[in-house]
Amino acid sequence: MSHNYPHSFSCLIGEHAELERLFDSHQRAVLEGNVGTAVAALKTFDDELWEHIDYEEKTLLPLFAQEGGETEGATLKIFQAEHRKLREQADRLTKKTQALFASSYLTGSIIALMDEEALFKGLFHHHALRETNLLFPRLDERTTEEQRERLLRC
Repeated sequence: MSHNYPHSFSCLIGEHAELERLFDSHQRAVLEGNVGTAVAALKTFDDELWEHIDYEEKTLLPLFAQEGGETEGATLKIFQAEHRKLREQADRLTKKTQALFASSYLTGSIIALMDEEALFKGLFHHHALRETNLLFPRLDERTTEEQRERLLRC
């Protein structure tokens, strides 16, 4: 059941789209062999990802649990575990992207990086869907307009 709220947590879907755009710009730079730009774009992505996760961990998830929003497939533990995996994988991708500077076989290193980044993108996409389909609507249903207006940053 879909509701239209003047203020809705689903506005955060835009942050997911922006993160995807930033990651895409990183991958394009990698494929062009522009390692410096790829590293810089990934740093921007990482900063935005950490800020997004931090907001969810400190603001949304405690409210979600407090208001009885948890359900099968959308528990605090699941969201926190996915956040942890995303952070760990993003850190690993940063190290692998920086290692491209010293790679003796750039094409092979780029292919290996793209393979690992495909797995990361799958996890990110799956996580974003879980938030879009479960976290945000369940938060909307369990909060007041005043709470949403106060807590939302979009």
